[in-house]
Amino acid sequence: MRLRTIIFLILFALGILPIISLVAINLAGHIERHESTERQRAIGQGQSAFVTLNIRVGNLKENLARIAAIPATVALATERPVRLDEKADLAKIRDLLIQLIGHDQSIYEVQLVGPNGQEHLRLRRNHRGEAIALPPAQLRTFADSSFFVAGMRLAPHAVYGQLRHLGEDSRPSPHSHLTLATPALGADEAPIGVAMLTVDTDLFLAEHHNAYWIDNQGTILARPAPAVTGPKETTSAFAEFPGLKAQLAARLPFLWENQSERKVSWMPLIVNEGEEPALWLGTPIDRSGAQEWKQSLLHNILWIVLATMGMVALIANLIAAKVDRIKEAILSGLDRILNREEDDVAFRWSGPREVVNLAEELTALARHHASTRQARKEAEAALKESETKFRNLTATAQDAIAMMDHHGDISYWNKAAAEIFGYSEAEAMGKPIHSLISPRLSEAGQKDSARERPVTDDPIRETIELIARRKDGSKVPIELSLSEARIKDQWHSIWIIRNITERKRAEEETRLQQQQLIQADKMISLGLLVSGVAHEINNPNSIAMLNTSMLSRAWESVLPILEQYYEENGDFLVAGLEYSEMRGQIPRLLAELDDSTRRIKGIVQDLKDYARKDTTRHMDPIDVNGVVQTAIRLTHNKLKKSTRCFAADLAPALPLIRGNPQRLEQVVINLLQNSCEALAADSRGI
Repeated sequence: MRLRTIIFLILFALGILPIISLVAINLAGHIERHESTERQRAIGQGQSAFVTLNIRVGNLKENLARIAAIPATVALATERPVRLDEKADLAKIRDLLIQLIGHDQSIYEVQLVGPNGQEHLRLRRNHRGEAIALPPAQLRTFADSSFFVAGMRLAPHAVYGQLRHLGEDSRPSPHSHLTLATPALGADEAPIGVAMLTVDTDLFLAEHHNAYWIDNQGTILARPAPAVTGPKETTSAFAEFPGLKAQLAARLPFLWENQSERKVSWMPLIVNEGEEPALWLGTPIDRSGAQEWKQSLLHNILWIVLATMGMVALIANLIAAKVDRIKEAILSGLDRILNREEDDVAFRWSGPREVVNLAEELTALARHHASTRQARKEAEAALKESETKFRNLTATAQDAIAMMDHHGDISYWNKAAAEIFGYSEAEAMGKPIHSLISPRLSEAGQKDSARERPVTDDPIRETIELIARRKDGSKVPIELSLSEARIKDQWHSIWIIRNITERKRAEEETRLQQQQLIQADKMISLGLLVSGVAHEINNPNSIAMLNTSMLSRAWESVLPILEQYYEENGDFLVAGLEYSEMRGQIPRLLAELDDSTRRIKGIVQDLKDYARKDTTRHMDPIDVNGVVQTAIRLTHNKLKKSTRCFAADLAPALPLIRGNPQRLEQVVINLLQNSCEALAADSRGI
């Protein structure tokens, strides 16, 4: 990364990032407050529109009340009861109605229906907006109309409304109107029929033309222009506005919004108090102004940040140029000091006090380096002379001398080491000494290392026996003397190695002779011991064999008597068991006793044969299977403890061979014992 970039990033981090962080924190809060204000304003506008709509509905009801009171007015003027079926009364009522509704263009139609359901008068606006009376031929009967029946049941001055006659179009047409009904009153305010007022929804709800019109089942009757809401997607408002159904239950105006910042202000058109609204109106909230305000704010912040970054980049370039000049001066001075070895190098810079101090310090450092360089040359000459003496001394030594540095690598390798291990000095230098000759403890070294030694802080000085590896892969026993030294303030280990091959060979020959003498003594002692033990075991075993045979004959003699007694008297106990069970167990027990005594006799005989002193080289015919079986019997206990998977596969009809049975038996026993000792677990087999 270039210096200018580093300086720019530092200045940017120190100056711009705090400003950006502060702006980001305040911007989020400011936007949130603006959004909250916009939301409250939308809610307020919805409440205001709802109040206005209720006032207009109230005005319609007042107009209807005036219409219903016209018959009573005519009755007072004529001082007689009014009859709706008389032409004179209807003419007066018609004239008053035309004067009453002439100013309100949203009133599309006025009807007067008698108590029997017969329509007597209907005023309707024509295409010029004039209220005209329809001829009698176009009047109809409302006797079966549920709306007329509901109007007749109303109390005086009560109003009932209904949105009726919806057409095929998405927006209400002249055939889909809001109709209100109330009882028409006579002179004594007694109902003489029903007055109906029909409102043109296009005119009455003109302010809500660009709004959603839905019924209580969520069916969209009309929707705003596509420029406001986008293309038509569904006819169900509950599918288009999730959660809308639950909010409609309150029958109050509310603001619907989702996570994508879409907002719609909903309010009900309530005609009948205490009943479901006749219509729900949803006006989309225009978010374009808020979005433009956000974009303008972000653009202004971006321009401020870019301008500040430009200023920071300019300052970074100026600083970097000054640093580059100082860098070039330092590199030139270092080249004169290190490569040309000049002694009069000086640094001179102008600028801030810190830069001047740096020049003075570098000048002092250059002078100190010149004096240090001279002292180092003198020390190197003395060290070279000392190394020459050391190499001459170690080159004539009979023992191998090697030095290991603090990394474990070989830093010195004399001629004797090359002769012992086969690696030249060039091959050994710099190699890890442990991986090169692979030293490991010999048996003698392991015994020495197992002895308890005091722990001290004294330098390492010890001699151990190891087995090392030559270059050709062969092993060589060595005696290693270790010591330590510090060279150039770093730890080094000095290895003095002696080849003890001849000494180890002599020691091994002596050890083998001693083992042979000890084994001979053991065999003599074993022969004497086996003879005595065999005599002591054979005497009681012979008695057991004789008694077992006698007991078998006695059981065979007494068995018929016991069988007869059993047949006559039934089952009885013998030694705690029923006779019917014991008569089958006793022959098996006697057979096992006889087999065990014979097995003891065979084992004793095998031991006597194995321990018999054989000083001849006489060769006899031998059954190999018999020798193997004898060896298995002698090592039975060891085999049983060592493995649970022992098997002997003896070839049938083997021919006899000539040999010494004792020596061949010893070979098989040794094989079995070695196999037992080599098993890692008793689950392994032999």
